[in-house]
Amino acid sequence: MNMFNIQREIFTATANAVLAQYPSCRIVNAFVYAPTAFPCVAIVLSNDGTRADTRDSSKIDKFRDITVTVDVYSNKADGKKTEAEDIAQIVIDTLYPLNFDMTSCRPSSNINNASQYRITATFTATVDNNNTIYSRR
Repeated sequence: MNMFNIQREIFTATANAVLAQYPSCRIVNAFVYAPTAFPCVAIVLSNDGTRADTRDSSKIDKFRDITVTVDVYSNKADGKKTEAEDIAQIVIDTLYPLNFDMTSCRPSSNINNASQYRITATFTATVDNNNTIYSRR
């Protein structure tokens, strides 16, 4: 597998933006099914796919299609939906200028704990082997 090393750049930019407004937010780079601290944001490079149409005779990938999945959790007794939406907006405002397109953003049922509110958003882009990010629009 020839994964491009873009995950750290995406994670750092997004985490820094969220932490600037929510300094106590727990930020992780793996899927979380039962957060141990709140609010919590999971930022995961969930898909890294080959663009076969961009390979040359060297058989080295020049571009890859990537998907980033972000889960935002809040468990505030009052205002958990608003808090999760505010944090999700920070994520959107961070990833859009990096050329990511949001393909979905929706509340997700949290079967582990109904007292938690969760928003799941997915973003897609194309990345070249120099880690330049291109919108897929």
